[in-house]
Amino acid sequence: MLFSIRDIELLRLLRWCRIIDPASLTNLADDTTLANLKRLKLIRVHKTSRALTLTAKGSDLLEAHFHDLPENIPLAYKAADTLRRLRVSKLTLTAYRAGFSVFTTELSSLETNATSFIPSMMRGRGSNPWSNSRIALLARLSDQLAAIHYVCPDIGDILLTDELNSFTNNTAPIPKVRHVMILAGESYQSVLQELQRAPGEKDSRLVSYADAYRLCGLPVHLLSCDDTGAMQLRIMAQPDYRRRLTMAALKSYYQPPPKEHPEWDAMFQDAPFIMAVDMELRRIDAAIESAKAAGFRQVAMAALDGQAKAVLSLRYRLPGLARVFTLSEEAIATLGDMTLYAPSPRQYETPEGGVINAPLIQADRKSGEQSRK
Repeated sequence: MLFSIRDIELLRLLRWCRIIDPASLTNLADDTTLANLKRLKLIRVHKTSRALTLTAKGSDLLEAHFHDLPENIPLAYKAADTLRRLRVSKLTLTAYRAGFSVFTTELSSLETNATSFIPSMMRGRGSNPWSNSRIALLARLSDQLAAIHYVCPDIGDILLTDELNSFTNNTAPIPKVRHVMILAGESYQSVLQELQRAPGEKDSRLVSYADAYRLCGLPVHLLSCDDTGAMQLRIMAQPDYRRRLTMAALKSYYQPPPKEHPEWDAMFQDAPFIMAVDMELRRIDAAIESAKAAGFRQVAMAALDGQAKAVLSLRYRLPGLARVFTLSEEAIATLGDMTLYAPSPRQYETPEGGVINAPLIQADRKSGEQSRK
Protein backbone atom coordinates (compact mmCIF):
# COMPACT_ATOMS: atom_id res chain seq x y z
CA MET A 1 0.00 0.00 0.00
CA LEU A 2 1.32 3.41 -1.00
CA PHE A 3 0.23 6.16 1.34
CA SER A 4 -1.83 9.04 -0.04
CA ILE A 5 -1.60 12.71 0.89
CA ARG A 6 -4.83 12.20 2.84
CA ASP A 7 -3.30 9.31 4.82
CA ILE A 8 -0.13 11.15 5.76
CA GLU A 9 -1.82 14.42 6.64
CA LEU A 10 -4.30 12.66 8.89
CA LEU A 11 -1.41 11.02 10.74
CA ARG A 12 0.29 14.39 11.08
CA LEU A 13 -2.91 15.99 12.37
CA LEU A 14 -3.11 13.29 15.03
CA ARG A 15 0.50 13.95 16.05
CA TRP A 16 -0.27 17.67 16.42
CA CYS A 17 -3.71 17.36 18.04
CA ARG A 18 -3.06 14.02 19.82
CA ILE A 19 -6.75 13.12 19.73
CA ILE A 20 -9.49 13.86 17.19
CA ASP A 21 -13.22 13.20 17.17
CA PRO A 22 -14.00 11.28 13.93
CA ALA A 23 -17.06 13.50 13.47
CA SER A 24 -14.68 16.45 12.98
CA LEU A 25 -13.08 14.78 9.95
CA THR A 26 -15.95 15.37 7.52
CA ASN A 27 -14.45 16.30 4.11
CA LEU A 28 -10.98 15.43 5.42
CA ALA A 29 -10.93 11.63 5.74
CA ASP A 30 -13.40 9.01 4.56
CA ASP A 31 -14.27 5.69 6.20
CA THR A 32 -11.92 3.77 3.88
CA THR A 33 -8.95 5.93 4.91
CA LEU A 34 -9.69 5.42 8.60
CA ALA A 35 -10.22 1.67 8.17
CA ASN A 36 -6.89 1.25 6.32
CA LEU A 37 -4.93 3.18 8.94
CA LYS A 38 -6.57 1.16 11.74
CA ARG A 39 -5.79 -2.08 9.92
CA LEU A 40 -2.14 -1.06 9.68
CA LYS A 41 -2.21 -0.26 13.42
CA LEU A 42 -1.17 3.35 12.79
CA ILE A 43 -4.22 4.82 14.53
CA ARG A 44 -6.55 3.49 17.19
CA VAL A 45 -9.77 4.37 18.98
CA HIS A 46 -9.34 5.93 22.43
CA LYS A 47 -11.26 3.74 24.91
CA THR A 48 -13.05 6.39 26.95
CA SER A 49 -13.71 9.16 24.41
CA ARG A 50 -14.06 6.91 21.32
CA ALA A 51 -11.94 9.45 19.48
CA LEU A 52 -8.92 8.70 17.28
CA THR A 53 -5.31 8.75 18.46
CA LEU A 54 -1.96 7.92 16.93
CA THR A 55 -0.31 4.63 17.90
CA ALA A 56 3.40 4.22 18.66
CA LYS A 57 3.72 2.66 15.22
CA GLY A 58 2.07 5.71 13.67
CA SER A 59 4.49 8.01 15.48
CA ASP A 60 7.43 5.87 14.33
CA LEU A 61 6.27 6.24 10.75
CA LEU A 62 6.14 10.03 11.00
CA GLU A 63 9.51 10.22 12.74
CA ALA A 64 11.04 8.17 9.95
CA HIS A 65 10.07 10.77 7.36
CA PHE A 66 9.61 14.14 9.09
CA HIS A 67 12.02 16.18 11.19
CA ASP A 68 9.81 19.00 12.51
CA LEU A 69 7.32 17.18 14.72
CA PRO A 70 5.88 18.17 18.10
CA GLU A 71 7.05 16.15 21.07
CA ASN A 72 5.31 12.78 21.31
CA ILE A 73 3.62 13.27 24.70
CA PRO A 74 1.29 10.48 25.85
CA LEU A 75 -2.35 11.41 26.35
CA ALA A 76 -3.33 12.35 29.89
CA TYR A 77 -5.83 10.07 31.58
CA LYS A 78 -7.91 12.89 33.09
CA ALA A 79 -11.22 13.40 31.31
CA ALA A 80 -10.84 17.20 31.52
CA ASP A 81 -7.48 17.06 29.70
CA THR A 82 -8.89 14.80 27.01
CA LEU A 83 -11.83 17.16 26.51
CA ARG A 84 -9.47 20.14 26.24
CA ARG A 85 -7.40 18.38 23.58
CA LEU A 86 -10.53 17.46 21.63
CA ARG A 87 -11.55 21.12 21.63
CA VAL A 88 -8.11 22.21 20.45
CA SER A 89 -8.37 19.67 17.64
CA LYS A 90 -11.70 21.16 16.50
CA LEU A 91 -10.07 24.58 16.23
CA THR A 92 -7.00 23.19 14.47
CA LEU A 93 -9.12 21.28 11.96
CA THR A 94 -11.13 24.42 11.23
CA ALA A 95 -7.89 26.28 10.47
CA TYR A 96 -6.66 23.30 8.42
CA ARG A 97 -9.89 23.31 6.38
CA ALA A 98 -9.35 27.05 5.85
CA GLY A 99 -6.05 26.22 4.16
CA PHE A 100 -3.84 27.40 7.03
CA SER A 101 -0.43 25.95 7.70
CA VAL A 102 -1.16 24.07 10.94
CA PHE A 103 1.92 21.83 11.10
CA THR A 104 3.99 24.40 13.00
CA THR A 105 6.25 23.81 15.98
CA GLU A 106 7.60 27.31 16.67
CA LEU A 107 5.81 30.52 17.62
CA SER A 108 7.86 32.35 14.97
CA SER A 109 5.85 30.56 12.29
CA LEU A 110 3.13 33.14 12.96
CA GLU A 111 5.23 35.71 11.14
CA THR A 112 3.77 34.12 7.99
CA ASN A 113 0.15 34.72 7.02
CA ALA A 114 -2.48 31.97 7.27
CA THR A 115 -0.66 29.94 9.91
CA SER A 116 -1.75 28.63 13.29
CA PHE A 117 0.13 27.51 16.40
CA ILE A 118 -0.94 25.52 19.46
CA PRO A 119 0.46 27.35 22.54
CA SER A 120 0.31 24.28 24.78
CA MET A 121 3.10 22.87 22.64
CA MET A 122 5.52 25.15 24.53
CA ARG A 123 4.60 23.88 27.98
CA GLY A 124 6.95 20.89 27.95
CA ARG A 125 10.11 22.80 26.99
CA GLY A 126 11.54 23.41 30.45
CA SER A 127 9.33 26.43 31.23
CA ASN A 128 5.73 27.36 30.78
CA PRO A 129 5.45 30.89 29.35
CA TRP A 130 1.69 30.51 28.89
CA SER A 131 1.05 29.50 32.53
CA ASN A 132 -2.63 28.55 32.82
CA SER A 133 -3.77 30.55 29.80
CA ARG A 134 -6.98 29.39 28.15
CA ILE A 135 -5.77 30.38 24.67
CA ALA A 136 -6.29 27.20 22.65
CA LEU A 137 -4.89 28.35 19.31
CA LEU A 138 -3.07 31.32 17.80
CA ALA A 139 -3.73 32.30 14.20
CA ARG A 140 -2.14 34.80 11.82
CA LEU A 141 -4.80 36.60 9.77
CA SER A 142 -3.09 39.03 7.40
CA ASP A 143 -2.08 41.96 9.64
CA GLN A 144 -3.96 40.53 12.64
CA LEU A 145 -2.86 38.01 15.24
CA ALA A 146 -5.73 36.19 16.93
CA ALA A 147 -5.90 34.49 20.31
CA ILE A 148 -8.59 31.85 19.88
CA HIS A 149 -10.51 30.57 22.90
CA TYR A 150 -12.91 27.65 22.82
CA VAL A 151 -16.21 28.75 24.35
CA CYS A 152 -19.34 26.76 25.16
CA PRO A 153 -22.01 26.82 27.89
CA ASP A 154 -20.55 26.33 31.38
CA ILE A 155 -16.96 26.58 30.12
CA GLY A 156 -15.90 28.30 33.35
CA ASP A 157 -14.34 31.65 34.26
CA ILE A 158 -11.07 33.23 33.20
CA LEU A 159 -8.58 35.79 34.48
CA LEU A 160 -9.07 38.29 31.65
CA THR A 161 -6.15 40.56 32.55
CA ASP A 162 -3.78 37.59 32.78
CA GLU A 163 -5.06 36.22 29.46
CA LEU A 164 -4.46 39.52 27.68
CA ASN A 165 -1.02 39.97 29.25
CA SER A 166 -0.03 36.42 28.31
CA PHE A 167 -1.16 36.98 24.73
CA THR A 168 0.62 40.32 24.39
CA ASN A 169 3.87 39.35 26.13
CA ASN A 170 4.38 35.97 24.48
CA THR A 171 3.70 37.24 20.98
CA ALA A 172 5.66 40.49 21.34
CA PRO A 173 8.47 39.23 18.99
CA ILE A 174 5.98 38.99 16.10
CA PRO A 175 6.13 42.38 14.36
CA LYS A 176 3.49 44.56 12.74
CA VAL A 177 0.35 42.79 13.89
CA ARG A 178 -2.87 43.96 15.52
CA HIS A 179 -4.09 41.74 18.32
CA VAL A 180 -7.66 40.40 18.28
CA MET A 181 -9.58 37.75 20.18
CA ILE A 182 -11.71 35.01 18.63
CA LEU A 183 -14.28 33.14 20.69
CA ALA A 184 -14.92 29.86 18.89
CA GLY A 185 -17.14 26.89 19.53
CA GLU A 186 -19.11 24.04 18.07
CA SER A 187 -21.50 26.61 16.59
CA TYR A 188 -22.13 30.34 16.73
CA GLN A 189 -25.19 29.62 18.87
CA SER A 190 -23.22 27.66 21.48
CA VAL A 191 -20.76 30.55 21.83
CA LEU A 192 -23.57 33.12 22.11
CA GLN A 193 -25.34 31.00 24.70
CA GLU A 194 -22.36 31.44 27.02
CA LEU A 195 -21.94 35.13 26.15
CA GLN A 196 -25.53 35.87 27.18
CA ARG A 197 -24.90 35.05 30.84
CA ALA A 198 -25.77 37.77 33.36
CA PRO A 199 -22.92 39.98 34.60
CA GLY A 200 -20.92 38.61 37.53
CA GLU A 201 -19.37 40.33 40.55
CA LYS A 202 -17.71 43.60 39.56
CA ASP A 203 -14.72 43.23 41.91
CA SER A 204 -13.84 39.62 41.03
CA ARG A 205 -10.67 38.96 39.02
CA LEU A 206 -12.25 35.79 37.69
CA VAL A 207 -14.86 36.64 35.08
CA SER A 208 -17.12 34.65 32.81
CA TYR A 209 -16.58 34.71 29.07
CA ALA A 210 -19.74 36.82 28.93
CA ASP A 211 -18.09 39.48 31.08
CA ALA A 212 -14.79 39.09 29.24
CA TYR A 213 -16.64 39.71 25.97
CA ARG A 214 -18.10 42.92 27.36
CA LEU A 215 -14.88 44.13 29.01
CA CYS A 216 -12.16 43.11 26.54
CA GLY A 217 -10.45 46.07 24.90
CA LEU A 218 -9.49 44.05 21.82
CA PRO A 219 -11.75 43.43 18.83
CA VAL A 220 -13.66 40.18 19.52
CA HIS A 221 -14.92 37.88 16.74
CA LEU A 222 -17.12 34.79 16.97
CA LEU A 223 -16.29 31.61 15.06
CA SER A 224 -18.00 28.27 14.46
CA CYS A 225 -15.95 25.08 14.08
CA ASP A 226 -17.44 24.06 10.74
CA ASP A 227 -17.12 24.93 7.06
CA THR A 228 -18.72 28.34 7.61
CA GLY A 229 -16.11 29.12 10.26
CA ALA A 230 -13.34 27.81 8.01
CA MET A 231 -14.47 30.15 5.22
CA GLN A 232 -14.60 33.01 7.72
CA LEU A 233 -10.97 32.36 8.69
CA ARG A 234 -9.94 32.07 5.05
CA ILE A 235 -11.54 35.44 4.32
CA MET A 236 -10.04 37.09 7.40
CA ALA A 237 -6.58 36.01 6.21
CA GLN A 238 -6.99 38.15 3.07
CA PRO A 239 -5.60 41.70 3.20
CA ASP A 240 -8.21 44.48 3.46
CA TYR A 241 -11.02 41.92 3.21
CA ARG A 242 -13.81 44.20 4.47
CA ARG A 243 -13.31 46.92 1.88
CA ARG A 244 -12.66 44.48 -0.96
CA LEU A 245 -15.72 42.35 -0.18
CA THR A 246 -17.90 45.43 0.33
CA MET A 247 -17.00 46.80 -3.09
CA ALA A 248 -17.45 43.37 -4.71
CA ALA A 249 -20.84 42.86 -3.08
CA LEU A 250 -22.27 46.31 -3.82
CA LYS A 251 -20.67 46.80 -7.26
CA SER A 252 -22.02 49.98 -8.86
CA TYR A 253 -24.17 50.70 -5.79
CA TYR A 254 -21.08 51.22 -3.64
CA GLN A 255 -20.61 54.62 -2.07
CA PRO A 256 -17.87 55.32 0.48
CA PRO A 257 -19.02 55.93 4.07
CA PRO A 258 -19.05 59.49 5.44
CA LYS A 259 -15.72 60.52 6.95
CA GLU A 260 -17.41 61.06 10.31
CA HIS A 261 -18.60 57.43 10.35
CA PRO A 262 -15.59 55.13 9.75
CA GLU A 263 -17.48 52.37 11.62
CA TRP A 264 -19.63 51.93 8.51
CA ASP A 265 -18.13 50.14 5.51
CA ALA A 266 -20.15 51.92 2.83
CA MET A 267 -23.43 53.59 1.95
CA PHE A 268 -25.92 51.42 0.09
CA GLN A 269 -29.24 52.77 -1.20
CA ASP A 270 -29.02 55.72 1.19
CA ALA A 271 -28.38 53.56 4.25
CA PRO A 272 -25.20 52.55 6.15
CA PHE A 273 -23.74 49.21 5.05
CA ILE A 274 -21.75 46.84 7.28
CA MET A 275 -19.58 43.94 6.14
CA ALA A 276 -20.34 41.36 8.86
CA VAL A 277 -18.39 38.37 7.54
CA ASP A 278 -15.84 38.44 10.39
CA MET A 279 -18.62 38.19 13.01
CA GLU A 280 -17.39 41.09 15.13
CA LEU A 281 -20.80 41.61 16.71
CA ARG A 282 -19.76 44.45 19.01
CA ARG A 283 -18.65 46.43 15.96
CA ILE A 284 -21.96 45.69 14.22
CA ASP A 285 -23.91 46.76 17.31
CA ALA A 286 -21.95 50.01 17.56
CA ALA A 287 -22.49 50.75 13.86
CA ILE A 288 -26.23 50.21 14.24
CA GLU A 289 -26.36 52.52 17.25
CA SER A 290 -24.48 55.28 15.42
CA ALA A 291 -26.79 54.82 12.42
CA LYS A 292 -29.80 55.29 14.69
CA ALA A 293 -28.25 58.41 16.17
CA ALA A 294 -27.72 59.71 12.64
CA GLY A 295 -31.41 59.22 11.85
CA PHE A 296 -31.35 55.94 9.92
CA ARG A 297 -34.13 53.44 10.69
CA GLN A 298 -32.03 50.41 9.71
CA VAL A 299 -28.75 49.42 8.12
CA ALA A 300 -27.78 46.86 5.48
CA MET A 301 -25.24 44.13 6.07
CA ALA A 302 -23.77 41.14 4.25
CA ALA A 303 -22.21 37.90 5.49
CA LEU A 304 -21.86 34.23 4.67
CA ASP A 305 -25.05 32.24 4.28
CA GLY A 306 -24.34 30.14 7.39
CA GLN A 307 -23.73 33.27 9.47
CA ALA A 308 -26.93 34.93 8.28
CA LYS A 309 -29.02 31.84 9.06
CA ALA A 310 -27.40 31.04 12.39
CA VAL A 311 -27.13 34.51 13.95
CA LEU A 312 -27.55 37.67 11.90
CA SER A 313 -31.11 37.26 10.63
CA LEU A 314 -32.45 36.48 14.10
CA ARG A 315 -30.36 39.13 15.84
CA TYR A 316 -30.75 41.98 13.35
CA ARG A 317 -33.26 41.29 10.54
CA LEU A 318 -36.25 40.07 12.55
CA PRO A 319 -36.17 43.02 15.00
CA GLY A 320 -36.06 45.34 11.99
CA LEU A 321 -32.57 46.63 12.69
CA ALA A 322 -31.02 45.56 9.37
CA ARG A 323 -31.50 44.10 5.95
CA VAL A 324 -29.28 41.02 5.86
CA PHE A 325 -27.79 39.87 2.56
CA THR A 326 -25.81 36.73 1.72
CA LEU A 327 -22.47 37.13 0.00
CA SER A 328 -22.42 35.53 -3.43
CA GLU A 329 -19.71 33.09 -4.51
CA GLU A 330 -18.80 35.62 -7.19
CA ALA A 331 -18.14 38.33 -4.59
CA ILE A 332 -16.09 35.97 -2.38
CA ALA A 333 -14.04 34.84 -5.40
CA THR A 334 -12.78 38.41 -5.90
CA LEU A 335 -10.44 37.72 -2.96
CA GLY A 336 -8.76 34.89 -4.89
CA ASP A 337 -9.11 31.12 -4.76
CA MET A 338 -11.33 30.67 -1.71
CA THR A 339 -11.91 26.91 -2.03
CA LEU A 340 -11.75 25.18 1.34
CA TYR A 341 -8.91 22.71 1.64
CA ALA A 342 -9.40 18.96 1.50
CA PRO A 343 -6.38 16.60 1.35
CA SER A 344 -5.95 14.83 -1.94
CA PRO A 345 -6.25 11.03 -2.28
CA ARG A 346 -3.25 11.19 -4.66
CA GLN A 347 -0.07 9.36 -3.77
CA TYR A 348 2.07 11.17 -1.20
CA GLU A 349 5.57 12.14 -2.34
CA THR A 350 8.37 13.09 0.03
CA PRO A 351 10.36 16.29 -0.60
CA GLU A 352 12.99 14.07 -2.22
CA GLY A 353 10.40 12.65 -4.63
CA GLY A 354 10.05 9.28 -2.93
CA VAL A 355 6.95 7.49 -1.67
CA ILE A 356 6.02 5.90 1.66
CA ASN A 357 5.05 2.26 1.37
CA ALA A 358 3.27 0.49 4.22
CA PRO A 359 4.64 -3.04 3.59
CA LEU A 360 8.22 -1.71 3.56
CA ILE A 361 7.64 0.02 6.90
CA GLN A 362 6.35 -3.22 8.38
CA ALA A 363 9.42 -5.06 7.12
CA ASP A 364 11.73 -2.42 8.64
CA ARG A 365 10.07 -2.77 12.02
CA LYS A 366 10.37 -6.57 11.96
CA SER A 367 14.10 -6.32 11.32
CA GLY A 368 14.48 -3.75 14.09
CA GLU A 369 15.67 -1.10 11.61
CA GLN A 370 14.24 2.25 10.52
CA SER A 371 15.41 4.51 7.75
CA ARG A 372 15.43 8.17 8.78
CA LYS A 373 15.30 11.11 6.42
